[in-house]
Amino acid sequence: MKRITVTILWSFLALLPLAAQPAGIVLDTLTVKHIDGNGVTHEGTIVCNKAIANDLRDIFAELYKAKYPIERIRPISEYGDDDERSMQDNNTSCYCYRQIAGSKRLSKHAQGIAIDINPLYNPCVSRKKDGTLIVEPSTGRPYVNRKARFPYKIKRGDLCYRLFIQHGFHWGGDWKSKKDYQHFEADL
Repeated sequence: MKRITVTILWSFLALLPLAAQPAGIVLDTLTVKHIDGNGVTHEGTIVCNKAIANDLRDIFAELYKAKYPIERIRPISEYGDDDERSMQDNNTSCYCYRQIAGSKRLSKHAQGIAIDINPLYNPCVSRKKDGTLIVEPSTGRPYVNRKARFPYKIKRGDLCYRLFIQHGFHWGGDWKSKKDYQHFEADL
């Protein structure tokens, strides 16, 4: 099964038009163990920029050892490259070729240097100029209140936060204009 998944993944990546792959970006595929909220061990696949592969390998090894819950880890290609579908399924993923919403700039995910952890329970929250609340994924609205207790929540100071910060990543939960609680990104 693992060999088939990797073959399909690499076949998918090979189909990307050359223009879709940012110049100078070299992707790597990691297989990591993780434990879900029920204590069940799984193997997941992360497609990421080779420059952060060792950091992610170390971080996920520590999360696994501590039994930090991560529901699922699958390449975005398993969701038809649909970021919303992946987030609604609480799927942790890194590489996703896309632009930043509302702009023509490529996302840090398109460079493979950003990762979203348990995104359903750690939504991206912002407001339009008229005050309308925007929540991504759309089904993440119940998890906007960060004072509430619920599973898979990332908060400042928890193990996931500390490990990513120790490895030089920045957390979207610290941003001023919007809060992206699922998002960690590296500087390259």
